[in-house]
Amino acid sequence: MIYLDNAATTKIYKKAQDARAIAENEAFANSSSIHSFGMKSSNLLKESREIIASIIGSNPDEIYFTKGATEANNIAISSMSGKNNVAITSSIEHSSVYDSFKNYDFKEVIYLKNDRHGFIDLEDLRNQLNQDVKLVSIIYANNETGTIQDIRKISDIVKNYNKNIVLHIDATQALGKISCDVNKLKVDLMSFSAHKFHGPKGVGGLYVRKEILNKIKPVLHGGHQQVISSGTDNHPAIYAMATALKEQIDTDEFSYVNELNLYMRKLIENNISDYEFNTPEQDYSPYVLSVGFANIKSEVLLHMLEDKDIYVSSGSACSKGNNNRILEALGVDEKYSDGVIRFSFAGENTKEELDTTIGVLKDSIEEIRRVM
Repeated sequence: MIYLDNAATTKIYKKAQDARAIAENEAFANSSSIHSFGMKSSNLLKESREIIASIIGSNPDEIYFTKGATEANNIAISSMSGKNNVAITSSIEHSSVYDSFKNYDFKEVIYLKNDRHGFIDLEDLRNQLNQDVKLVSIIYANNETGTIQDIRKISDIVKNYNKNIVLHIDATQALGKISCDVNKLKVDLMSFSAHKFHGPKGVGGLYVRKEILNKIKPVLHGGHQQVISSGTDNHPAIYAMATALKEQIDTDEFSYVNELNLYMRKLIENNISDYEFNTPEQDYSPYVLSVGFANIKSEVLLHMLEDKDIYVSSGSACSKGNNNRILEALGVDEKYSDGVIRFSFAGENTKEELDTTIGVLKDSIEEIRRVM
């Protein structure tokens, strides 16, 4: 099997599996229980916070655990909603952000202009800021194209206008892969999900700068375990998430994955005609490569690759039925938009796998084009 759909989800690390098993077998008590066995679970949560905080440069008590980035994004956006409040975002956000803005009450949601590769127009950001803006929410590394926004520059623009505007970033495709130091980025809120960096599914978190904690409201009510996310803590999964994040950082695989990305680009350039890269050549996450092939239906191509045990994506796994929103916002020519494939890499992938993939890809595209 050749798995090139790591932006949808990654294979859990063995160390993370082991960490979860230890917690489930040796410290399975409710972490909110006040007896000594419950304290063992609580201590795993404390250790997890410390690990994550050390990686993002925050205080441990600024880390809040959620069911994933979708819940974290909903918490961030709903907390800043209000009939008199204005928010600024982009048209190329993940569906959990884009749909949240459609479902929570705002006076106005402003969608910034962007260029062909999804970089937001910073001058437009400057022009759109006004006294009613309470939230700016921008995806850090785009899940479709890998485009990396200049978050520090965005923060400087926002905070120089009004330091009380809350800046939220969706770092789902960024954490563990590129620098997510919240103080260098100067962000107030940051969402993330474990399964994007080889942790378990169904767990994630929200960094909340302590100065704005009083603005944050839960989307689930009941327990009071974490202030912003009610329910019994899934401490085995949380411990596995922290273990996976540390392992992802320790692998130091960025340069290698970038080699894979550049190698795949070159293979496409040398073997296939009439295509267009959606991933930029600079300021991109090497973990993602989006390319549109002319006169192709991506679903057909995807299944032809699948028949050879090669797994890719035709877009975000969370945007099925809504893929055109991102492509339209990027201004992708209709000639290429129906044939967009997203290759997404991990450190476990090899150049030999990409050699095999390009052979199947070339033959499949030629076959499709012959019959279309």
